[in-house]
Amino acid sequence: MNVFLAVAVSSPPLPRSSCQHLGLETGDLVRLRKRPLSIRNSRLHSRRGRNDVSYNMDIAGIGRVVFWEGGSLWLGLTTGTIQRHSHHALQLCLPFEGMAQFQTEPEGDWITCVGALITPDAPHAFRAPGKIVATILFEPESAAGRALLAKCAKSGVNHLDADFVETLAAPIAAAFFDEADDDELRELARRTVASAAGISLPSAEIDTRIIAAIAEIRERIDEPVELGALARRAGLSPGRFRHLFVAETGVPLRAFVLWERLNRALSIGFSGGSWTEAAYAANFADSAHLTRTCRRMFGLVPTSARIEKLGRRQTA
Repeated sequence: MNVFLAVAVSSPPLPRSSCQHLGLETGDLVRLRKRPLSIRNSRLHSRRGRNDVSYNMDIAGIGRVVFWEGGSLWLGLTTGTIQRHSHHALQLCLPFEGMAQFQTEPEGDWITCVGALITPDAPHAFRAPGKIVATILFEPESAAGRALLAKCAKSGVNHLDADFVETLAAPIAAAFFDEADDDELRELARRTVASAAGISLPSAEIDTRIIAAIAEIRERIDEPVELGALARRAGLSPGRFRHLFVAETGVPLRAFVLWERLNRALSIGFSGGSWTEAAYAANFADSAHLTRTCRRMFGLVPTSARIEKLGRRQTA
């Protein structure tokens, strides 16, 4: 999925060459609106009742987003500052070259590093203007998440060694510039997380009982998921099923279902559906419930996003 991500930034206009390089002529545009700032002459508007309300919607980054159960990859050119936020997901920040900067205190100094691992629920701002960055958000309760948390020297922003960053980022960078499809990027991101954690990915030959359970979860993602019912259909006790699910997928059942729901909702919303529709389709109580959950997991407010088809003229 090709997207624009605009998150309350201050930055110069994006060069035409950068848009063309990233192949955005036919991509999707996701703009995250910052409120309550308004600019009368802003080129981007939102109609509310009888009034036209303008928002400061400078672009923070341009690139692609790929989702999977337990994680997501946000990949592209950074053009501005992403304001202070936090998220429950663990975050790997991997610039393809150059430096990134983080600010952990509202008025604190900017900390420069070649890459970073950010622990869950740690407030931070981020900037790497002009740099292409791979940001991987993933479940802290997964096997990889637990292993990486055990390696963290502190809570918050942990700096990564330059050679380590290069080793992790190089395969993703090569795939990105070769215009790899979503499946290839998804697999690379999952392997990158496992490599960083020093663990092996779960076997591709997953137990058929877990395959059947995953298929049922996805088919009925708009309904409540009951551990007991899944366990009975697998012919296992709830405790044994829970243990087998983690062993086969690397992610606890509850976390797996939450990520599946978020991924389904964001995919619907980023594809042009209403956020209310997206929330109900993924078994959230309403769009407010989806917003709270997404903010907690990703530091992102989905209800302030909208999709527009990006034509060739808009990149000129």
